Amino acid sequence: MTTGARAHRRRRTGRCHGPARRGAWLRCALLLACLICWWGGLSGASSAAGAVRAPAADDCHTTQLAATHTQVRLRLENRARTVPQATGLMTVRVPAGWMYADDLLLGEESEDYRHAMRCLLRGPTTMQRPEEWRPHGPRVQAGTSWVEVRYETLFRFHAGGHFFIGPWAMDVGNSTWGLQLAVPPALTAAYWDRVEIDLGGLGTAAVTPKPATAGSGHLVWTGLHGSAGHAPVVTVKVTPPWQRAWTAINTNSEPWLVANAAGMTTWWVGTSIVLVLAALRALRQPAGPQLSDLEHSSSTALWRWGVLKAALGVMILLLYKVIVDAVHAAVSRPPGWLGFTMRWPVLIGAVAGWLLVVTARPKRSVLVASSAVAAVAVAVTVTPPLLGLAPQMTVPRHPSDTSGFVVLVVLDAALQWLWLVGFVVWAWHLAHQGGLLPPSARPWRLRRLGPALVALIALLQVWAVWVLERKWQRTTWLAAHNVASYHTQHLAALDRDVASYAAQIPTWYYTHTWVLTGLAIVALLRARDLAPATPFASPAPLDRLLLAVFFAVVVAWRQGSYAGSQAFAAIWLVLDIAALYGLLAVGQRRSVLTQHFEGCSGDCSPQLCETITEAERDELIARARRYRELTAALRAMEQQGGEGALGRHALEKELSRLHRWRPTSDTDAARPWLPFQVTVVDVALSWGPHAKWWDNARHAAVLAAAFGLPGSILMVWMAYSPEPQWEQRGVYLFGAPEMLFMFVYWELVWAGAGLVLGALWRLLPGRRGPARAYALTVAYTLLIALGIVGSLITNQEIGNVAVAISLMLLVLTLTSLAMDADTFRSERRFWPNRMALLLSIYQIRSFSAQVAYILMQLVAVLTILKFFAGGEIRFK
Repeated sequence: MTTGARAHRRRRTGRCHGPARRGAWLRCALLLACLICWWGGLSGASSAAGAVRAPAADDCHTTQLAATHTQVRLRLENRARTVPQATGLMTVRVPAGWMYADDLLLGEESEDYRHAMRCLLRGPTTMQRPEEWRPHGPRVQAGTSWVEVRYETLFRFHAGGHFFIGPWAMDVGNSTWGLQLAVPPALTAAYWDRVEIDLGGLGTAAVTPKPATAGSGHLVWTGLHGSAGHAPVVTVKVTPPWQRAWTAINTNSEPWLVANAAGMTTWWVGTSIVLVLAALRALRQPAGPQLSDLEHSSSTALWRWGVLKAALGVMILLLYKVIVDAVHAAVSRPPGWLGFTMRWPVLIGAVAGWLLVVTARPKRSVLVASSAVAAVAVAVTVTPPLLGLAPQMTVPRHPSDTSGFVVLVVLDAALQWLWLVGFVVWAWHLAHQGGLLPPSARPWRLRRLGPALVALIALLQVWAVWVLERKWQRTTWLAAHNVASYHTQHLAALDRDVASYAAQIPTWYYTHTWVLTGLAIVALLRARDLAPATPFASPAPLDRLLLAVFFAVVVAWRQGSYAGSQAFAAIWLVLDIAALYGLLAVGQRRSVLTQHFEGCSGDCSPQLCETITEAERDELIARARRYRELTAALRAMEQQGGEGALGRHALEKELSRLHRWRPTSDTDAARPWLPFQVTVVDVALSWGPHAKWWDNARHAAVLAAAFGLPGSILMVWMAYSPEPQWEQRGVYLFGAPEMLFMFVYWELVWAGAGLVLGALWRLLPGRRGPARAYALTVAYTLLIALGIVGSLITNQEIGNVAVAISLMLLVLTLTSLAMDADTFRSERRFWPNRMALLLSIYQIRSFSAQVAYILMQLVAVLTILKFFAGGEIRFK
């Protein structure tokens, strides 16, 4: 990019932000799009002008490179990887007398530097290499009689095809992979001192020529030397394992692509089916004596959202793939417009985004604006020639024409608008219908919603353009910038990528609709809690079903694909729901409040939860406090060796009275005993800090979100701190939004786990809070363990599951301790801090065990982090 182009780009940015701050958001959006295109046209004009002045010759003086010595190393990494990768190192030592040797010491922006590097590293037809990654630029070192270049490359076998990576030509097929030394023409007569290939455990089908040494998949050739016009040839045919072969098939074969999309769609549709059934059941089985208005509105919103989500899933994930594949299979020569597959996801995404907005019943201003935006997007997709685009959604233009690019930028902004507005209005609708917002809350109007969304869309568009420019610079870093064709190819690639961005927007947004699903479930649970005369001290069966779906959608670990396929993704929905029901089944036998009273036999012995009511909570807390006082006095007597003022017998008698229960329903009935292993303190701690289970759930969710803040930061850092990961995110169109959303994702995971913990507090096994936290973490871990089995079978990476499990246990343990302390919050003023209150609740011995338990978890987290942070361990 020339200096003048950069200046124009700076002026463009400054002009856009001013109107946005003044509130003219539509004018700012159009100005942003036009000036981005203007920058593209100006940079192209400058480059084209430079092409006239630049030299056209590309003479490498290959005769001076005959004394060059080269070493090549290629290492394949296959084990414990979702996608195998190859890392290469090429070392070229050229004589100092080569005409362009000094140019290798110049900066990477110098055209002379690029010319010299092209001679050593490229062939005439392999300038653009989108599949090649470089951890850094070539390292150049100069001596008295030589100049050495160290060129490192990285390649991932994520799709089939023919690629040039470093000095290698790679042919990735379904059954075999070919590796061939692709010698640059200028180094045909050079000395290839050592060519080394480490196959990483992959088997070989053919090797040419015979290597000097070979063993354990390690092949070495030495002393290779070409002659005039004949470069040395090294070819290796590799047989990939079935897991890697499936990965290549899944990314290239239409039937496998459809099956993969069908598997993902089944997960989303299956979730919708469960939501719709639960919502319809909520309409028939209200929480109170009759169906409240809030329950009706929330249940209606839930089933409407479930139906919409299923329809959007079929449209976004599956429909266009099925259409294209079916027509191609049925028609030998399909019509030309069908082959333009880029238009299908854009068209379907625009229609789906409009449906998302309309079904949320927004204000009229929002509806009219969104309908106009959708009409523009559909018009661009259906009739691209009328707007300066080719049928393939590309721009057939003169280098100075930017009108088509403006249309593509507007199309991207339109799709962003539809899906962002749809998310916002549906979130407001679900929260309002479920009582999560005050009744006085007003729906967002266009004059309040519009400027904020336009500003956000502008940021996303700027990020996308910046990413596309970085991608182009990465793939063409050695291309000649001073030729006219460079500018033409640059703009053509930018057009294709901007059109591709429009096709990816709907899918990216749809994969995050699980947030709205979780909100819809929470809204219905809240509406049922607000129902008058709710008789349940614990979640009803319908509430447990909603919590199980919430656990599956929000909390459970998201299992990735196996061998490049998500065809069986729906199985995880069943397993996630079953895991929570299995935990509840264990809780039915081992939780405190499901234990039966003693003192009567047979079926007449009720459970504790059937006798205790929400109205008795204050009396329960008072009895538990008295129990702790008596046990403390009894312990003091034992330590002092005396009976004390009341006497040991009096203390034991009063403790015995506290151990007997007086039912409120029938005062003349016999007073049963609490179970032998249960104390009144255990009953109080099992009841939780609030009278209603929903209040326990909300309280635990807030605590877990607060305790999980460091864990969220840690998980984001672990995902993005490795240089290869950061490099990929830097050229990913949704890299910055995805990184910010990952933090939100983990906060929602912790808060969701806390909500489930608090809601099921009275049903989970254990007498103390940490035992309940441990039980829920076990359910979370079992699902991850099943996923690990699949990863081991397909020999792919496991990910940061150890850290996630450790953090989940730590967050839930701290949450449970806070819940136990808040159960006796009426005593908080008598103690200097919560730690002292917990010491009183758990007593000395028990509390020491809890402290040791927490310290053990912290040590485990630090140990795992130290292990993953080691120099030989990669974050995944």
